[in-house]
Amino acid sequence: MRLPLTLRLAYHGFRSAMTGLLIALFGWLAFVPATPQERAALGAGIGVERPIGLPQMRMARALVHFAPDRAARMLSDASNGQISPQLAGMLLRDLAAGPVQQREAFERVVTAPEGGQAPAREAGGAKFVRAGD
Repeated sequence: MRLPLTLRLAYHGFRSAMTGLLIALFGWLAFVPATPQERAALGAGIGVERPIGLPQMRMARALVHFAPDRAARMLSDASNGQISPQLAGMLLRDLAAGPVQQREAFERVVTAPEGGQAPAREAGGAKFVRAGD
């Protein structure tokens, strides 16, 4: 039994479109040099065309852009429920931002004391306990 010509054309057209999209996606991941923004996000120098972590960052950006909720659920399911979908989404967004932005945001949150100055430590009291005292 052969399918009608219109269904065969629709099937082969869809298959060709999906093949073309996959070739374009893998070409973008593997062969396109990093943009200045991507180099800055990955902390690479000016002459570096493909810094370490570029394909992972690009794939995370694509997942966050096109299907953030579904990607987070799939990542959560892949971990057998060890991480929640909310945490998985946060991890994907952080990976898409790049390690330099993550480090800068962490330093702003962790090292920024209130009032602009760290409180003075008070020294005093016992520091060590010796056996027999």
